[in-house]
Amino acid sequence: MLSSRFSKFEPVYFADGKNGDNLAKFQFSFKYRLHLPDDPRSRGLLDNLYLAYMQTSIWNFSAPSAPFRDTSYQPQIFYYVDDTGVKSPYFTRMGVAAGIGHESNGRAGDESRAINIVFVRPTWDFGDLNGNHLTLSPKLYYYLSKVGNEDIADYRGYADFLVKYGSPDGWQLATTLRKGTKHWYGSVDTQLTYPLAKLIGSAWGGYLFVSYFNGYGKDILDYNQRHHWIARIGYSIAR
Repeated sequence: MLSSRFSKFEPVYFADGKNGDNLAKFQFSFKYRLHLPDDPRSRGLLDNLYLAYMQTSIWNFSAPSAPFRDTSYQPQIFYYVDDTGVKSPYFTRMGVAAGIGHESNGRAGDESRAINIVFVRPTWDFGDLNGNHLTLSPKLYYYLSKVGNEDIADYRGYADFLVKYGSPDGWQLATTLRKGTKHWYGSVDTQLTYPLAKLIGSAWGGYLFVSYFNGYGKDILDYNQRHHWIARIGYSIAR
């Protein structure tokens, strides 16, 4: 079935906040499994090959006509398994993703930004997967090409480090850290989510969403500029 091929990729949310400008942010994403194996436990390359898409937009409510400040388009193709079968007394489960990704803002001229990367992302879970547990997920990447942002590694570096703690049916705190190759350039992006069903009734889906960002590169257009920190509150469909 077509629906069995689609699944969650990255968080899907809309949130608004103000520190200086009123800059709302929304993001949606999905991944699509190219081939469904006969054996669901298969870890073969073609059986676990995915196409994915993520789009993130910054919406400037402070400016006349409330234009979109910038939008990042991110298609990817990658191999992914949530459990490699690697066993250890130190962690509960190890997954891995590896592939090729593109990110650009679809603009021309001086405001054009684009990168192409190859990446690998191991993920380790610690503790009870049905209860509160810790997840560590570093994404390591190499730039195949850069357009309009040749020094982006100075501000973004070569890795995103994701740390999550929480439970599937309760609160979850997720923080992504970046460290550029020069000075103290980098960023902190933190998201706290809690199921709406536990706040206002079981008929509700999704999550209360609260986020905090500080550092460089809140969008790909301004990858080398540091603005005010900003906190946002909103609604998340997937986390």
